[in-house]
Amino acid sequence: MQRTSPNAFAVAFAAAMLVVLAPCPSLASCRSDADQIDASCYNGDLQSAIRDALALDHPLYLPRGIYPTSQPLVIDYTEHAGTGFLLISDGATIDGTGIATAPVLSVKCSGGTPAAPKSCFYFHQQGTLFLNGNSNTWAFELGVDDFSDAHNSVKIDHLIVNNAGPGGAELNYVLNADAFIVADSGDAPGNLHVGLALNQVQFSTIRGAASAKNGWALWLGGGYTIANTIQGIDLEEAQWCVVNNSRTSAHNTFISPYLNCPYGLMSTNGDGNVLLNPLFAGATAVPTQITAGFKIMQ
Repeated sequence: MQRTSPNAFAVAFAAAMLVVLAPCPSLASCRSDADQIDASCYNGDLQSAIRDALALDHPLYLPRGIYPTSQPLVIDYTEHAGTGFLLISDGATIDGTGIATAPVLSVKCSGGTPAAPKSCFYFHQQGTLFLNGNSNTWAFELGVDDFSDAHNSVKIDHLIVNNAGPGGAELNYVLNADAFIVADSGDAPGNLHVGLALNQVQFSTIRGAASAKNGWALWLGGGYTIANTIQGIDLEEAQWCVVNNSRTSAHNTFISPYLNCPYGLMSTNGDGNVLLNPLFAGATAVPTQITAGFKIMQ
């Protein structure tokens, strides 16, 4: 099924004109004595809500509604490296389609270097969160792509990322995560079109779906991407469903994936990865093209 359509963002924009953000029942939820920071109290300034949630060490709560933002949002939870950060969404939509050259939402843990990464624990996205973008890069980014921060014990409940641009969601240096992500990228200009990228993701469980118009639905990219379980995943609306070109990808297991792309799996590198009981659906003309790194078990 197609999750990103040419008119998706026009529809989202029209909806934004009709939907009013849920009113804050009381300004008390914006005060320091509240249990959480209510983003609907901030007149559309989500970054200020993030700032206060971090400063007060409170969860950030997004009631259902549409939250337009024209500035990239950054959650840097390094000051809570040992206890994490909680983002709660009741079906909220962050509309970042006005951001052209940066991720709509980045989660990071500053203070490290590639040689000495900063370790952070327990980032948790709770509930269902929609993230819409029109950026020439990723719409959602967890971790910095130079691997200067390591995100441990991550929990992503239900994240739906739609970007009209070339990149959906990118995970960088993520360990022991449990994540349900739907990541879709469009056909806007770009050198690499990827729905969901796993870069140095380790011993994690990944579920959900991914697509990439004119590109790769799921990519095992750079770094040591090892010992992950990818299950309950739907890959389609892409030229290739899965691409692995990382020499340091190893022992990742795809359990009964649904692949419905003209080309199923391409692997040129790595070791000990397994595609277990895959279903290649009707759109698949070439199920596999493997020179190294993967084996198929039916």
